[in-house]
Amino acid sequence: MKSLFRYFEKFLRNNCNVPYTSSVLVAVSGGADSMALLHLLLKYGCKCTVAHCNFSLRGDESDKDDQFVREICKNLKIECHVKQFDTQIFAKNNKISIEMAARKLRYKWFDELATDLNIDFIATGHHGDDAIETFLLNLARGTGVKGLIGIAPRKNRLIRPLLFASSEDIKTYCSKNEIEYRTDATNIENKYIRNKIRNQIIPLFKEINPAFFHTMLQNMEYLTDAYFVLEKETEFSKKELVSENDGITYISKQKLIEYPLRKNLLFELLHNKGFSATMIDNITDALEKTSGKQFLTSTHRLVIDRNNLFLTNITEIDNKIYFVDDNTEFINVPIQLHLKIFEKTPDFVLSKNPLEAHFDADLIEFPLQIRRTISGDRFKPLGMKTFKKVSDFFTDEKFDVVEKEQTWLLVNKSDIVWIIGKRIDDRYKVTDRTRRVLDIVFLT
Repeated sequence: MKSLFRYFEKFLRNNCNVPYTSSVLVAVSGGADSMALLHLLLKYGCKCTVAHCNFSLRGDESDKDDQFVREICKNLKIECHVKQFDTQIFAKNNKISIEMAARKLRYKWFDELATDLNIDFIATGHHGDDAIETFLLNLARGTGVKGLIGIAPRKNRLIRPLLFASSEDIKTYCSKNEIEYRTDATNIENKYIRNKIRNQIIPLFKEINPAFFHTMLQNMEYLTDAYFVLEKETEFSKKELVSENDGITYISKQKLIEYPLRKNLLFELLHNKGFSATMIDNITDALEKTSGKQFLTSTHRLVIDRNNLFLTNITEIDNKIYFVDDNTEFINVPIQLHLKIFEKTPDFVLSKNPLEAHFDADLIEFPLQIRRTISGDRFKPLGMKTFKKVSDFFTDEKFDVVEKEQTWLLVNKSDIVWIIGKRIDDRYKVTDRTRRVLDIVFLT
């Protein structure tokens, strides 16, 4: 590469949209990539502030990196911020890998620091080889098209201005410009998957194709264009197939079955919720089979029902029993109910509002109970003389899985007197013999 700065200048302006004289928080580890990045940004005319993370993972070497960055910034008269992290404890407490822990810690700190200092951009030294490694890593783990477009040059205020360059280009630039840097010895260790890709797999590709680096950058550029087309189609289809209400995502089952790109749509909707590619294949296969099938991740649940797929956060279902005393006029846990008892008058008229129920108050024995349904629950739906299982009532009324789980019952001793908001029990209805009326309004 004849003039790395010329390419850098063009990439920074056209791909990262960074104006001259912008303020930039530069993530500097002390390695060749970040040291070259700092040098190039200063040459471009940016006002640079340095941020260095000491992840406490390499003993004395981590501390030497720390001191090296401080000395460089002192010589350049650049403001330097250093933060030390206990990365291993953070990884253990959050049950994530060391690599993921370091990533979360540094980006959270960079964002907070840039905000506090009112800095325009955050720059990292990711280069083209990093993008290729990410491509291969995602390919090995399983990914949608989005995972094959490499690393974005810019995401909000985060910029990666060296993605056009190879690691070799950057080291050559450092050598020609006498830029000091430190070498991380762990980069040659193959205990990390990324290092295995860098040190073992990519060299084999380069044997097959000496121009592998440039070929892969071009491939990722083509895939990026393809992804944007696919993304537009997916967003358009979401409007037709997907809706949200009260924290629940509804996906039309029949429309999804008829949609030719249904697996891709499901991947875009579910992959960041922890659903693996294999799980998404299983969900696709189950679409036209028996309803009620559930798929779980650590954070989300997807249920295939008769008409819809339901995606919800996993929350513990409230199976406690709540009591309502005879002097209660209003409750708001677990739901909101307004209660009153009054004498029945000749002009009394039953409410037609399903959220308001009237009962013969003299048949009620407080405290009433509010609870979820349990196996074997039965009641006499208004207008019927025989008992019906609550589960059968749900089926007849075409309740979906979520509705069943969210429905509360009002219970008098052991009798279900109201499937709240749906149907009262015939035994407790107001009749000609009723003297006092218990009026309960369900406030949704």
